[in-house]
Amino acid sequence: AGGRRIGRRIVFATPGVVLRMLAGERTLPYDTVIVDELHERQLDVDLIVALLRQRYQGRLIVMSATIDGDRVASYLDGVHLSAEGRTFPVVHHYVPGRELLPTVNGLEGRLKVAIQLAADDPGDILVFLPGKGEISACSAALSGGKDEVLTLHGGLSLEEQSRIFGKAKRRRIILSTNVAETSLTIPGVGVVIDSGLVRQTRYFGGRGFLMLVPVAMDSAAQRAGRAGRMSAGVCYRLWSEAAVLERVTPPEIHRESLVPLVLAAAACGTPVAELPFLDPPKPHALEAAIAELSALSALEGPGLSERGRRLFGLPIDSHLGRLLVEAESQAPELMEDVVDLVAALGVGRPLFRGPRPEDAEDDLRRAGCDALALIRAVREGDARRHGLSSYALTEARAASRRLRKAFGLPPRCPPGRVVRSEPLARLAMAADPRVAHVRRDRKKYFAWSNGGTEIDLGRDSAIRAEDVEAVAVLDTHALVGKRRDTTVIATCAVPLKLKWMCEAGLGRERLARLMPTRSRVVGVIERVYAKRVIGEREDVPTGQLARDAMLELILAGRILKGSKARLLERLAQADLYCRLVAAEVERPAPGWEVHAHWGGVSSVPDSETWLRQRIQALGVESGADLALLGIEDVIPVPLPDDVTELLERKYPLHLALGEAKYTVEYDVLRRCVTLHQISGAVSKDLPPLTYLPSFTGFAIKVERRGKVRELRRR
Repeated sequence: AGGRRIGRRIVFATPGVVLRMLAGERTLPYDTVIVDELHERQLDVDLIVALLRQRYQGRLIVMSATIDGDRVASYLDGVHLSAEGRTFPVVHHYVPGRELLPTVNGLEGRLKVAIQLAADDPGDILVFLPGKGEISACSAALSGGKDEVLTLHGGLSLEEQSRIFGKAKRRRIILSTNVAETSLTIPGVGVVIDSGLVRQTRYFGGRGFLMLVPVAMDSAAQRAGRAGRMSAGVCYRLWSEAAVLERVTPPEIHRESLVPLVLAAAACGTPVAELPFLDPPKPHALEAAIAELSALSALEGPGLSERGRRLFGLPIDSHLGRLLVEAESQAPELMEDVVDLVAALGVGRPLFRGPRPEDAEDDLRRAGCDALALIRAVREGDARRHGLSSYALTEARAASRRLRKAFGLPPRCPPGRVVRSEPLARLAMAADPRVAHVRRDRKKYFAWSNGGTEIDLGRDSAIRAEDVEAVAVLDTHALVGKRRDTTVIATCAVPLKLKWMCEAGLGRERLARLMPTRSRVVGVIERVYAKRVIGEREDVPTGQLARDAMLELILAGRILKGSKARLLERLAQADLYCRLVAAEVERPAPGWEVHAHWGGVSSVPDSETWLRQRIQALGVESGADLALLGIEDVIPVPLPDDVTELLERKYPLHLALGEAKYTVEYDVLRRCVTLHQISGAVSKDLPPLTYLPSFTGFAIKVERRGKVRELRRR
């Protein structure tokens, strides 16, 4: 308007949108940036703050109700401003079980006690529980009482969640996950009962584990505060007052996978290691994330590859995005199916719930493939008829529409499209070969392995384990039990045939049996994956397999007959002479330091090492190369004549004294020679010194049938 500025522009954005702005522009085109709720310490928010601290030139304001303000101010080289909000006092009581710390053991009983103690306290009761399982158990335990029992968790539809905001004729007991801790305020609550438990993802050894853990004190304080929002309140804590909880909740950067952090930082042009984080990531977790993205071919130097840029641009986790990226580039005919599959998996909660429908026609899992069942659910599922979660189904369909728009597909899949599991399985292996898991037959159950942690199929899986030999695992869920035992469950799997795995080049090849002829080597070549043979073929080995075959057959004496004995003899002579020279017992012969294939006198390799190196140097590439080899090709060249004459005269490796034959062992450093009798009659008398080499300066011992006698001292 006439060049004059009217008002200010305020943009509200999610962390994902802000990261994409930073990836595109490297900074933000605003005078002031406000980051709210920093105390939640989400991975992407920590990254945004680190990026802004490094490169942003405007005013940066971070806000939180519970975080250590002085520490954050010091980190940002800023000023800590605080304002006291209006709060009402909350009285705390403790209802402990047998253990000091919060525990799920006896939870329903302690909850009932707390509700009885709160009988005269004003207001509704908000109960914090760790998950839907505990909510269901406590709801059943409280059924039949005079109070109205409501539930609140992320798996409910918006309509079901809205019931807690309605008017009630009697006192309400609201059983909730930590969705009520900070996300919303429930009117009428005067009492909080806190189980002190929460399920958090902790990342170990390349997997995320959903663990049941005690809350930290900052979270406990936040929960108790929900009772004092409108008036004075009461909080009952279901653990001992003597329990010592962690002071603050660990930030996600210390308990989640760092794959999205590394991906986003690389997209923004700065490696994670160069960013100034409030809490730096742990080195081992950072290394695991880099390895994961490297396996997906997402990284290229300090930045992203083309695949990495595509993964970052997708509003889903990278382990799902890789399926879309692979389909888009290698199998566009599968995009319709992959989009709907990824949309279902991206919801993060089960689509199927309860038992299978009695009518087989209503069973979407009847095809025996989890992926096909999910795709069919998104396209044709009816919550009641097919036993689906209405909330998860709504979310999956909304995600499908967003992804379809992003990839230029129609809003819904055209009717009549046939979906098959084999193309999906092959695509999954191409996107990430680690998805393939072979079956392990245990005594009472089946397990599945790709060479790492074994996993189980979910109880609701469409796959009958006894019917398949392998599966492609597209999504997993890890649980830590009460005894700290860990179970990794496949939440979506596709049946695999071992033949498909072989054709995809999975595993490694090894020689099982060798069948040499005069002119070539033929063998049975097995392909092994996760210690299981998934296929075999009879063929002439090539490359490293051919070299390994030659080595094995020569050392076994099955080809180039006589070469092994001559090889051992020449290497033993060379080794002995090297030791004599090194100990200054003998002077080196002229030119010895550059003699033979090993290149010097400092060390002589063992026969297997020398032969392996020699076969490599000869350029063996096929089992058919046997026709080109002779004995002299695979043994060291003869020692110089003067060295050979010296060793045979003064330091022989073998001796024949009449009918008795000996091998001679030299301990050069201790100046000791031991004669080991290997054949001939064992005499009571020791061999005469006159029949032996002089062994000047060496003690002489004789070993017969395990008994050692000294013939001469040094």
